Amino acid sequence: MNRKKLSRAIVFMLLVTLVVSSGISQRPDKISPRLQKDLARKSHGEKLTAWVYFRDKGPGISQRMAEAGETLHVKSLSRRLRHGFEGLVDEYDVPVYQPYVSILKQQVEKIRHTSRWLNAASVEATSQALQTIAKFRFVEKVDKVSIYISRDPVVEPEAETESFSETLPAGAFVLDYGSSLAQVAQLNVPPLHDMGYAGHGVLICMLDGGFNNLGHEALDHLDIVATWDFVNGDLIVSDQTGQMGSGSHGTKTLGIIAGYQPGKLIGPAFGASFLLGKTENSEWERHIEEDHWVAGAEWADTLGADIISSSLGYRDRFSDGEMDYSWQDMDGETTVVAKGANIAASRGILIVNSAGNEGLSLSGLNTLVSPSDCADVLAAGAVDSQGRRAHFSSIGPTADGRIKPDLMAMGESVYTAGPNGPKEYESGDGTSFACPLVAGVAALLLEVNPTWTNQDIKTAMKATASRSDSPDNESGWGIVDAQKAAFYTLKSIHAPRLFTIVRMANNYGFFTQYMDRLGWMPDPRNNGQVISYRVYAKQLDSENSSFVFLTEVDGQTLSFLRRGLLEEEDFLYKITSVSASGEESEPNFTLR
Repeated sequence: MNRKKLSRAIVFMLLVTLVVSSGISQRPDKISPRLQKDLARKSHGEKLTAWVYFRDKGPGISQRMAEAGETLHVKSLSRRLRHGFEGLVDEYDVPVYQPYVSILKQQVEKIRHTSRWLNAASVEATSQALQTIAKFRFVEKVDKVSIYISRDPVVEPEAETESFSETLPAGAFVLDYGSSLAQVAQLNVPPLHDMGYAGHGVLICMLDGGFNNLGHEALDHLDIVATWDFVNGDLIVSDQTGQMGSGSHGTKTLGIIAGYQPGKLIGPAFGASFLLGKTENSEWERHIEEDHWVAGAEWADTLGADIISSSLGYRDRFSDGEMDYSWQDMDGETTVVAKGANIAASRGILIVNSAGNEGLSLSGLNTLVSPSDCADVLAAGAVDSQGRRAHFSSIGPTADGRIKPDLMAMGESVYTAGPNGPKEYESGDGTSFACPLVAGVAALLLEVNPTWTNQDIKTAMKATASRSDSPDNESGWGIVDAQKAAFYTLKSIHAPRLFTIVRMANNYGFFTQYMDRLGWMPDPRNNGQVISYRVYAKQLDSENSSFVFLTEVDGQTLSFLRRGLLEEEDFLYKITSVSASGEESEPNFTLR
């Protein structure tokens, strides 16, 4: 060992010694309540999977931040520049402090992933080891890694009606889409293909289950930049004998977004480049582990992905029978994957996620899966070939009152590449198949408009979708129109963000008066151009209702008090930003 390496080793050992000798924390609340339940159920030597969150990232943050910036891919840097990311790097880019990880290795059976974004490590360890780890002073919290069992949709037979694609004359487009015409024509994708757009220059990360049969005739043209199996820790994302996880859900979503075999299958973004991340352990049913998803998103950021297409989601059917997340947690902030998705979005990655296959709720509550609940994630719901919402498609609003899903695409009888033979094709159902269609359109928009930010892409897609003037919590802003969105003229100011509503009751004894409390956040892209906000309302349960102007305010809240307002009355509210010249932005909406 040369002198330089020896010096580094000595310094490292001194740091480990310093960390260990820094004392033991006696805080009793470091182990989360839900992990404590698991610990009580498990036998002494039985393994659990847990998150270990660290208090800090150790010393020398400035230097390590500079080192992190030197390792960022040029595409990651250019993406951040496009989004005006101040300083290009921050503490989220700094890896977890290695001496902390080294101490954990001595206590656990396995370290699954380390997360620079969450400043945490996911581990497999016994209950005794986790209780010991919780005592370390450098540990902030120990929590469970949730493992979700995905629901495949149950599809009702579709009525025999003529699909949109069947009304088109033969040879209407340059390319022959074969049996995939319905799903792309419904989104008005073919006109962009006719102009030569196919997602060229856009890097898309697919986070999904297995990617078998990549030699399929509709997939062998793809530019696959990198692959990684986050379940088994190797480069191979197809099934391997003796390894965890099997299945080809990723093959199917990849075929939908980027398949290319004229006369059979053509996806919207067949010219894009791809990262394939296997993040789902489908060995038994479809197990989706949240730490794999976060690791996959960080990998996508490192390699410079522009878009993440994720057909996975997390909710309340977890493998241990516990309800780790409920409808109240679908607020875009609570789940681990929501936290990861929000950080990814802050780095300029556009995330498109399936809304979920949980259908309607008898109680009227949301049935979303996370991270589709995040404000900066495009949640894709499903429709049939006629544009009717699929009965299994999850609904909003989010727990904090935002409209979801965002956009809709075909999620019934979606045509794609099969998982076995090189010429096999099949059809599938689910919002997980609507998701890659929406993500593929986003890639087309970025190719057409390479300077657009993610917010610009989302604004254009929503403003030109089929329900843009009256979104709701079953279909969001409606079915995407790729051609209109690609050539949409952006306004110079932007609508407020996080537009939410709470209906409040004032009980006066002999009667109850209801009031809607509206709240929003200014869009930072406006840079002080906005002087006020205009608020409008439309009563949904009255005939021939249209939007009525309520008021113009310069704050960030409004209480709408209407004489005789009933608890069950529904209103759709919209809000616009107003500049000094009187220009109004596109609206944002909230629904009660």
